Amino acid sequence: MENNTFVSFLKVLLLGTIVFYISTHLSTSRIVEYVSQDAKKLTIEGIQVAYREYGKGNFETIVFLHGFAGSSYDWKVLIDVLSENYHCIAFDIPPFGLSEKKNDFDYSDESIVRLLIKSLDSLGIEQFTLVGHSMGGYLSLAIASIIPKRVERLILFDAAYDVNSEDLQNPGPPFKLKDEHLLKFYQIFLDVGLKTYPLFKFVYRNSLAEGEILNAEHFDYLFSQNYFLPAEILIKFTKDKAAQKPLKIDLEGITAKTLIIYGEKDQITPPSIGEYLSKSIKNSKFMLIPNEGHMPLSNRLVIELVRKFLIDILE
Repeated sequence: MENNTFVSFLKVLLLGTIVFYISTHLSTSRIVEYVSQDAKKLTIEGIQVAYREYGKGNFETIVFLHGFAGSSYDWKVLIDVLSENYHCIAFDIPPFGLSEKKNDFDYSDESIVRLLIKSLDSLGIEQFTLVGHSMGGYLSLAIASIIPKRVERLILFDAAYDVNSEDLQNPGPPFKLKDEHLLKFYQIFLDVGLKTYPLFKFVYRNSLAEGEILNAEHFDYLFSQNYFLPAEILIKFTKDKAAQKPLKIDLEGITAKTLIIYGEKDQITPPSIGEYLSKSIKNSKFMLIPNEGHMPLSNRLVIELVRKFLIDILE
């Protein structure tokens, strides 16, 4: 009986190993295809920032900021529609996507916001519409409050924001992981998770709202773009975020006409955040999308809402 159990264990282990190497090979092929596409790079504050540019430069500019562990590819469906009439620029926020992954870079929100504004300056972009999802939505709020005269319109998709003012004033103790053995285990766990297709898919699927369908193409690119992200960089990113002082975002000082979109079933950034932002930002409109979770970016209803908002016919 014990022998049969041991043999079964070996079979499972062998199968897992085969799946790991096959999935790694397949994902690597996808990565090669992905990185050969139309990404551009510029160097700001000693780090390479990747971005993708679509449409004509003389069109009105729309800037896109993705969420945590995302990339410029997250906006593909929306940009495919909008780039016919707009100049679209989608950034890979360091250390994600094709942007450089440096262990000595400051990944705090303040640093990232400064980096993005300098990137816009470097590209000669003065007036623009700003679109952000999740973490990118939070960064968009910060940018719109810092340079309000340059942001003409603001579109937020399931934006991350802490509505608890006490928490904002008292962010709590910084992230500490001093035990070297625990740190090593965490790093190995992240490395395996980021590079093992089945495990990554399991985690991603469990982040979806009930009834939300996994977009296979988007997931494959999500896996590919995080394949090159070392665990030590993700740990550095996490530490910088946890130890930072919260950004002081003046919501009432945002002058851009604002569209706030949340998925009805979003379990990561609940719609109540959107309702709060809508009440705090003047000249804003809140839209709740039925049967959508945290990633409504490719929803055809949402794309039509955005299109109407941009040409001022959204009721």
